Amino acid sequence: MRKGLLIIGVSLIVLAAVIFFVGTYLSSGITSRVESLVTEAPHITTVSPGNSIPITNVSGYTAIMVIYNDSLGRPLQVITPGPGALETNVVYGKYVIIYAPEVSSGELRLMNNYSEVVTVYYTYGTVNVSSLAPLALSVLIALGLGIAGVVLLILGALMKGR
Repeated sequence: MRKGLLIIGVSLIVLAAVIFFVGTYLSSGITSRVESLVTEAPHITTVSPGNSIPITNVSGYTAIMVIYNDSLGRPLQVITPGPGALETNVVYGKYVIIYAPEVSSGELRLMNNYSEVVTVYYTYGTVNVSSLAPLALSVLIALGLGIAGVVLLILGALMKGR
């Protein structure tokens, strides 16, 4: 057993945990914004067939998250202002839309393509993509240090002393 390798391995794992939690703390504003989307009172709008409702303006380097449900219980069509990353999921009976435009800016809209009038209950929020950098960097660095620490722990435990 090599005590030096064990000590370095444990130190790297502790350092990885500290870096991860510091990065998470620096990005905690994102978590509170997402939490407020779930807890705040929704906007309520009635949409007739073939019409759409504007949610908000989006621009480059900003991601938008929309949480909605409607009186039909079916998803509405999402109209984006241009190319970008669009993800739609159903979570506990509510539709969650995340959209990050590539470069264009414009209005994100929900369209009623059904033949019935629909009432939409929605909340939305935006996140500046650059505020995700501390979280992403801390996760990557912590992952690398954690793996190195575990490898050194294993080597220190398996190698024989002099």
